[in-house]
Amino acid sequence: MVREKHELQPMKNVSLDVQFSWTMGIMAKFLKTTKKELRKVKKIIDVKNLKDQIPIKGSFVKMTFTHGFYSFTKKIKRKQRKILAPHPKVQIVLKAIKDTLVELSPAHENAFGFVKKRDIQMATRSLLGNTHFISFDITDAFPSITAKMVEKALRKLKIGEELIKPLIWLTTYYYNQDRRLPQGSSCSPALLNLVYVPMCQEIDEVCKAHGIKWCVYVDDFHFAALKIVPDVKKKLLTIPSKYGFSIKAKKIKDNFDRTIPHILGLTIVNGKIHIRRCTKKKFRRIFYMAWKHGAYSPQQVEGTVAAIRQTYGKEKNWPGWLREYWTKYQTKYQTEGGRNGKHG
Repeated sequence: MVREKHELQPMKNVSLDVQFSWTMGIMAKFLKTTKKELRKVKKIIDVKNLKDQIPIKGSFVKMTFTHGFYSFTKKIKRKQRKILAPHPKVQIVLKAIKDTLVELSPAHENAFGFVKKRDIQMATRSLLGNTHFISFDITDAFPSITAKMVEKALRKLKIGEELIKPLIWLTTYYYNQDRRLPQGSSCSPALLNLVYVPMCQEIDEVCKAHGIKWCVYVDDFHFAALKIVPDVKKKLLTIPSKYGFSIKAKKIKDNFDRTIPHILGLTIVNGKIHIRRCTKKKFRRIFYMAWKHGAYSPQQVEGTVAAIRQTYGKEKNWPGWLREYWTKYQTKYQTEGGRNGKHG
């Protein structure tokens, strides 16, 4: 008897192209998208160097995509980082993957980064009422997550075996001699939070045993208690390596010598949250330059005001020296007939 093509072949024995073809319908249903969208994405990712015009800031720009992504560098926290931005059509499917993963497995309750209705302010406020603080950063958070780590996390979700490899292929990018999470993909944050779950669970157990509050925002882990002994600090620092992560040695900090704790760009002084002094100086300069020289657009000023209000609320609660040039700018803006409603 002549066996039909692919008959009874285990999924692991066929190529990724065949796996993708066989699971197209299942994948589309799983991600709540269409087979047409998935076919478009596969064609784009299959091409090593694809030239296409895409909309960027209101105009079409000709770009070259390498397997569905183009790269650029961006300064983040005073460090140049390589960003891998997906083709807009690829991004549509990646967003669908993100939404599906978040629905299947929400982030740990102590994770605040890229989680709906959670932000830096909430993360910092969760640590108030303590005197001892510890923090550390995960080195290269997104690219440190390999395809094997993604696979392990996906299997715990009890996703159909036939979808595992196609999902990994869609969500990772080959660089640094392995397939890794690209920084810039809309589903990378959801996968990062998903991969973090086992590590967060162990950290949570240690913290509960020692009365420690903690939070994580992307790659920043912060811990707070009335007292944290050195042995517990050491124990917390050993956990990430068990899960394939490394810690930036220079970013391990504590305030045991009674320095002011810095958390996610904010400080805690006398039990209250404040914007860091260097950031306040930057904001004050923006107000001054906007008032004196018109160096910043109303939109940029509005963004600065919004950032300040997140921490201090209404203007009457702002530090006086920060409020000074904002008041002068606002007065000038209103006098010249600007859109004062935006600044009220």
